[in-house]
Amino acid sequence: MTTEEIKEFKNKISETIMPMAKNMKDDEIKDLIKHVEKENPDLPEGFGNMLYEQVLMLKDK
Repeated sequence: MTTEEIKEFKNKISETIMPMAKNMKDDEIKDLIKHVEKENPDLPEGFGNMLYEQVLMLKDK
């Protein structure tokens, strides 16, 4: 990913996922990501792990 793509990815997470995730426990976030991966089999391998790490980083801010 380019620097610009990473920035867009983080912004999209902040806009779409963080409003819900900020009040969720870690296990709930993992379950939500697993559900998204199951419903979207075309996502690249490792996407869920990367998304989870980004959510945790943004949640700790």
